[in-house]
Amino acid sequence: MKRQKLIDEVLAAPPGGEGAARDAALRAWERLARHLSPLIGETALCAMYARARHVTFPDMQPIPVMRDLRSAALLLDQLATQLAAMEPPAADTFNRAMLQSFTRLLSGLIGEALTVRLMNTAWAERSGGKST
Repeated sequence: MKRQKLIDEVLAAPPGGEGAARDAALRAWERLARHLSPLIGETALCAMYARARHVTFPDMQPIPVMRDLRSAALLLDQLATQLAAMEPPAADTFNRAMLQSFTRLLSGLIGEALTVRLMNTAWAERSGGKST
């Protein structure tokens, strides 16, 4: 699947260890938010993230602030806090599952082709400015 390949590429283990991997995860979300927010708005972006989290991890303790998120900046801050609290392998698993779920939901709304184009544009920097 093209979406999965893009996620794998953008999250490929960067040099620098655990901190670099967490930074790469946050950059992936930041770039996606930067390209998607003008199209659907920050509130919808946050709602889709919350929905993806609920669908992917239904047994995970709800974060009270999640239902009040209305800005991408607050969403990214919350994600950074959550990833920092996890062991690196768990953070990677969580982040990958969230990106898969979020992009699956997005694909259901705007179609697979447009989702892949958006991901390619948002994450073009992952391969030296070349999109796949």
